[in-house]
Amino acid sequence: MIIKYIKYIETINSHIQKFFEQQKPYIHCKEGCSICCEKGHYPLTELEYEYVKIGFNNLSLEEKQSIKDKAIKIKMEIQNSQEEKPYYECPFLLNKRCSIYKHRGIICRTYGLLHFYETKDGTQKFNIPCCVSNGLNYSNVYDEEKQTISAEKYKLSNIKEEPLSYNLGLNYLLNNELTKDITFGETKALIDWLE
Repeated sequence: MIIKYIKYIETINSHIQKFFEQQKPYIHCKEGCSICCEKGHYPLTELEYEYVKIGFNNLSLEEKQSIKDKAIKIKMEIQNSQEEKPYYECPFLLNKRCSIYKHRGIICRTYGLLHFYETKDGTQKFNIPCCVSNGLNYSNVYDEEKQTISAEKYKLSNIKEEPLSYNLGLNYLLNNELTKDITFGETKALIDWLE
C-alpha cells in the first residue's frame, strides 16, 4: 500500500507545485518560516503516519530523541488543557525546519495555498492560510476587517495573476479517482499517532 501512496504523493505534488507557482505573487513561504507548523492539529491518516515513520527512522538518534521528548511534553500539555481540540507545535519541527519534510503529511504539502473544501452538509468553505495575519501568504489582497480576500485590494495590487482557491480539502485529497485503490485508514491528530 505504501508504494501506491508514494506514487499518489508524487502525482499530487506535481499539481501542488504548479498551484504554488501560479500563486507566486501571493506566497511568502521560505525556508526557516515555520508559522504553519507552530500551532495546529495536523490530521494524519494511518497510511500517512506509516510514511512519516519511514522519515523518522532515517533521522539521527539525537533528532529522534528530540522529537520523542517534544511529543511527551505536548501530550502532557494537552492532558492539562481545558481545550477540546488544543493546538500544538508539530513535534517534527526542529530548529524551525521540518525534520521529515520529504515524508510530511498531505495537509502539510498543501498548506499555504487558498483552498476550498466541502463540509459534511455539502456546503463549500474557503480556507485562508493562518500566516495571512502575519503579513505573509495572500496578505497583499487580504481584508483584515472582513477576513476575506478583497477584490478591491487585488485590483489595486497590479498583480496580473488572480488569487485562486484550489480544491485541496483533505477529504477530497483522500477520496478521489486517484485514491480509489488506496486504503488510508483512520484519521487522527498527529500527536495521537505518536507513542
